[in-house]
Amino acid sequence: MRGIARHRGGRTTVSSTWRSLPRWQRVAAVVPATLLIGATTVAVTGPGLASADGEYGPIPKVPDTAFEEPASVEKAPAGIDPKAGAEGTLASLDSDGIPQVAHNAYRRAAGLLGQADKACNLPWHLVAAIGRVESDHGRVNGNTLDSDGNAKPGIYGVPLNGKNGVALIRDTDQGTLDKDTEYDRAVGPMQFIPTTWKSVGIDADQNGEKNPQNISDAATAAAIYLCAGDGDLSTRDDAAAAVKRYNNSDEYVELVLKISDAYSKGNFTTMPTGSSRSSILTSYERDQTMTPAERAKAAEQARQRAEQQQGGGAAPGAPASGQQPGTTPGGSVGGGGGGGTGGDGGGDGGPGGGGTPVPGVPAPPAPGGGGAVLGNATQPITEGLRNGTEGVPVVEPVVDAVTGVVDGVVGAVDWVVANAACLPRHAFGTYRRCMAQFGY
Repeated sequence: MRGIARHRGGRTTVSSTWRSLPRWQRVAAVVPATLLIGATTVAVTGPGLASADGEYGPIPKVPDTAFEEPASVEKAPAGIDPKAGAEGTLASLDSDGIPQVAHNAYRRAAGLLGQADKACNLPWHLVAAIGRVESDHGRVNGNTLDSDGNAKPGIYGVPLNGKNGVALIRDTDQGTLDKDTEYDRAVGPMQFIPTTWKSVGIDADQNGEKNPQNISDAATAAAIYLCAGDGDLSTRDDAAAAVKRYNNSDEYVELVLKISDAYSKGNFTTMPTGSSRSSILTSYERDQTMTPAERAKAAEQARQRAEQQQGGGAAPGAPASGQQPGTTPGGSVGGGGGGGTGGDGGGDGGPGGGGTPVPGVPAPPAPGGGGAVLGNATQPITEGLRNGTEGVPVVEPVVDAVTGVVDGVVGAVDWVVANAACLPRHAFGTYRRCMAQFGY
C-alpha cells in the first residue's frame, strides 16, 4: 500500500446511484439523515485532524494524504458467514437488513464528508458495505447495537499474533481499546486496529469519547479514512483503491464493492435497533467451508437420503412393507388402539372401523397419529439436525419442510372435519360419496 500526497481539487459530481433509488427510499433516507446532520455537530480532537465551521456545525478536515496504515487487517472478516461466503452474503442482503441506528450512522457519515470534502463524493452505501463485511453492522459474535449505537457487549477481533495467517501486531494501546495487553486486536463495528484508530478516531456523537465500539464514531472515522488523499469515490476505480487501503485484500475489495452496488439499488431493509444477526442457511453445494469434492459428496448423500425418504414410506392408504392390509402398528387403519384388523367396530371404516382398505379411497390416519403426514413433512428438519451431529452442515430444505408441516396440519384437520360430517352415513357407498365431496 502506498499513500499519494495530492491537493484536492474543487470538482464535484452527482452520483447516479442516488437517482436510481425508489422515491420512498430517498425520502425515508433523506429526512432522518437531514435531521440528524442538522441537529448534531461533530467534535474532532484526534491528532492531525482539525475542524472548521460549516453549514452543519464543526466539520472534520480530511487529510490531503492517504493513510499508509490499513484500518483493518482481517483476512477473513467476522461479518461474513464462512459457510455462506461471498455468494451467500450477497444473496441474503435484503433479508439480513441494516439496523436503523447503523443505517443513520452511515448516511450521516457520508453527509458530513460531503461538507468536509466535496471532491470525495463518498456514497453512504460504500461505508455501509464495509460495515456489513467487517461486523454485519455491529452484530457479530452475539453483539447488538443499542439505541446510542454502541456494540454490546463489544466487538474484538482475533489476537494479531502472526499465527494462522493473521498479521503480527504487538500491543500498542496497553489494552485500552482491545482489552489485550499482549497483542493488538481489531475493534468495533468497522474493525479498526488501535494504531489506525489513534490517527483517525473521532467523537462523532459528541458524548465526550472517541469510541470505536460506537457505530456513529466508527462510521465517520471510516469515512474520513476512505476520503483521505485523492480520489472521487463515486467512481469504481477510486472506490476500489480506497477500499484496498482499508483492507489490503482483492477479495475484500470485490465483495465490498458488490455489496455497495446492491445497497445503492435499494437491495436492503432497515431493521429495528437492537436486532440480532440472523443465521444464513447454506446448501451443501454452496458451503464454502468444504472443498468442492466434499460439497459434491455431501450433496450426493443428501440426494440419496431424500430418495429413500420419498420411496421408503407407504403411500396414504397403502400398507407398509411387512404389514397386512388394514393394519398399522398398534392398531387398525380406521380403528382404535386395539390390535387386529378392525379395532372395536368393523366393516366400513366408520366409527372405530377398520377392515380392508378400499382401492382408491384414502384411509384415515391412525388415532393420535398424523405421523404419516407430519412425520414426512418434518423429516428434512430432523435429518438436518442429525447431519449436524454427524459433522455435516445443517442444509436440508428447511423452508419446504416448515411449509410441509403447515400443509400437513391443515390437511389432517380438513380430514377430521370431513370425517365428522360423513360419519352418520354408515353405509359404505354413502360414506364414500360424502367423503368424495370433501376431496377424499
